[in-house]
This record gives sequence, C-alpha cells and structure tokens, in this order.
Amino acid sequence: MTEELKKIIDGNIKKCICESCPSYTECMRAGRGLLFCVTGKSANCIFEKKGCICPGCPVTTILGLKRAYYCIKGAETEQK
Repeated sequence: MTEELKKIIDGNIKKCICESCPSYTECMRAGRGLLFCVTGKSANCIFEKKGCICPGCPVTTILGLKRAYYCIKGAETEQK
C-alpha cells in the first residue's frame, strides 16, 4: 500500500458508510471490509446486489468519485 493510499484511507475511514449498505454482508463485516471505493472489491465474499448507497457516501463527495457498487466492481481507479 502506498503512503498516499494510506493517508486517504486514514483520513476517510470514519466517514465510510459501507457497513450500512444493504449489499454489505457478514463476510465483509468479518473481514472488516470498508472503503471499497479506494481499496478495491471484496475478493473473498459472495453476495448479491441488494442496493447501493455509494452515491450518498461522504467519501464519494470528498474524493469526487462517480461510480457505485465498489464492493463488487472494484475501486474507482479499477473501473476507469
């Protein structure tokens, strides 16, 4: 992990709302998966799309992100 990525994560982890998403699973919770928009998709969890709250997340606004379902599709940079 780069120092820049670590700073982004540390600065935004408390603003992350992934845990309240309807698509967030117990598997993600057990793995402490958060900030998928920056860290990438959930590699080990199987789940279905049950709704996405990424567009309403404060981190989305702060970082100027435009995509959704990061837990499934990967980080913003992976989707470009």
